[in-house]
Amino acid sequence: MRRRTQSNAPASPSPSPLHPRRPRLLDRLQLDLSAQKALSLLVLLALVIGICAGLVVIGFRQLSEGPAILYLPRLEDFESLPPLWRFLLPFSGAILLGLIFHWVTPSVRSVGVLHVLDRLHSHQGRMPMKNALLQFFAGSLALLSGQSIGREGPSVHLGAASGSWVAHRLRLPNNALRTLLACGVAAAIAASFNTPLAGVIFAMEVVMLEYTVAGFLPVMIAAVSGSAATRLAFGHQAAFSVPASQLQSLAELPILFVCALAVGALAALFIISQRRLLPLQLRFHPLLRFALAGAATGILALWVPQILGTGYDTLEMAMLGQLGIATLSTIVLAKLVATALATGLGIPGGVIGPSLILGACIGGAAGHLANLWLGAATASPGLYAMVGMAAMMAALLNAPLAALLAILELTYNPNVLFPAMMTIVVACLVSRQLFSTQGIYQESLRALGKSGTPSWRAQMLSRVGVAGAMERAVAVAPQQLDAAQAQRLIEQQPAWLLVEGENGTQALRTADLANFLQRPKKEADGEEAEPEDSEKIDLLRLPGERLQVAPLSWRATLLEAYQELEQHGADALYIGRDYDQGNPGVLNSDVAGIILPQHIEHYYRQ
Repeated sequence: MRRRTQSNAPASPSPSPLHPRRPRLLDRLQLDLSAQKALSLLVLLALVIGICAGLVVIGFRQLSEGPAILYLPRLEDFESLPPLWRFLLPFSGAILLGLIFHWVTPSVRSVGVLHVLDRLHSHQGRMPMKNALLQFFAGSLALLSGQSIGREGPSVHLGAASGSWVAHRLRLPNNALRTLLACGVAAAIAASFNTPLAGVIFAMEVVMLEYTVAGFLPVMIAAVSGSAATRLAFGHQAAFSVPASQLQSLAELPILFVCALAVGALAALFIISQRRLLPLQLRFHPLLRFALAGAATGILALWVPQILGTGYDTLEMAMLGQLGIATLSTIVLAKLVATALATGLGIPGGVIGPSLILGACIGGAAGHLANLWLGAATASPGLYAMVGMAAMMAALLNAPLAALLAILELTYNPNVLFPAMMTIVVACLVSRQLFSTQGIYQESLRALGKSGTPSWRAQMLSRVGVAGAMERAVAVAPQQLDAAQAQRLIEQQPAWLLVEGENGTQALRTADLANFLQRPKKEADGEEAEPEDSEKIDLLRLPGERLQVAPLSWRATLLEAYQELEQHGADALYIGRDYDQGNPGVLNSDVAGIILPQHIEHYYRQ
């Protein structure tokens, strides 16, 4: 990208020593990323981010599982603890978490998937590292202390932070940052569950809210690399070892239909509970909130220890049909209360794992009832548990395709697809239509007073950087120059001249300057004569169109440009390569181009 500046001697412009020229290759790559043209480079960066996110998730799992051997005979075997331990462990862990959150500033306390979505929708995907560090250690402590949460929420946050960090270090445009953040999310989900395909769909369906080829390819390679990293660390086996089973008769479909109704209602109840509980995070001290959640979890664990921790051992038992109807029903009620309180009051954890347990228990109970009513010629309760998992995850997250593929990859049982698709549709309709709830993340953002799902126009404008749509034929000129200097400036053929005056920076069409120079020496009615070569021309007093312009970083997206135009009431924006480094003055900036409102309108109307 050529730097076009104008000094008092425009014939031989030279960059300021304070702002050295960037390598032309780096300029070109950054411009291509801004215009969504450097797909191969984006895929390469996604590969790096996938590996980084995978390594971070491996470290998180080691920290959240390794120390548990000091007090658990087996991983996640909280059931073997004596009753007093089952109460004190989550309660004392919640108190310690409350003290940690008390010591950090309020802006750092935001963690989890909600934080990722908020930063993506409102801050162009820029993830603060302090929040990620808090998530890493606080999330590990929450899991070690047996809080009723999942590890996927912290993993998503850490994966997104990995993508954002790489993009920030390379000073990539913000539209590329959004894609690389999604790459980190996909890699984190793939690394947590060993489910690369579900990671891709989760990133596109829940986080990015779009399906594009340019978005899919980088996210796919990131998910593969993240999953490969964890397979090297933890092995290639599936997350759960369950025997293959299938639906035996279409007579079972009515039971699955009723099961889906119950799952949809329970998902809606969970979402509604978050609407009520999340605003309390803005009103009460974290120590009080965490103590309440920890005490409730500890009390429930005295009678239902299966609710402690991620509960994947309980999940596998439900899929194997080893838990009875009474036990499954008790687990559903206790897990629903404990998880709703933990996530609603701010314990740093996720809801995907608990949603799988809730769905598996409801489905397992339906499977036992089917065996009782229809006899032995029915599917095992394990198949019903898998179907319930898919339906609950889909209804809770508003992500039907991600849920379907997650169950397929978790169980390696293709027979689950046919019944799962029906139950997913019914559960999602019940949650959305009968109870008027959307996905838990969108509802939770609104409950916290933050933006939910962005509009289609905001989504579209966020995909492209300003460097991909700006007018690059721009030159910077001093306010006053003589005719010879003006002629040499016109020979450079810029479309616009940027002039900095007392009232800010203005843009002047070069054609207006050329018309002024071509005027005859003597004008009728006493109008001003064409200036001699020695006379100075004031560019801010020439007849012609002038636009009031404001600065904008070259890393910005078209959405940011639109918001800047609305906020400052400017007629146009000039794009400075070093504006985000504290050099807003146009005469001291590396000006790359200019954005007009019609550039933005042309993009989303084409």
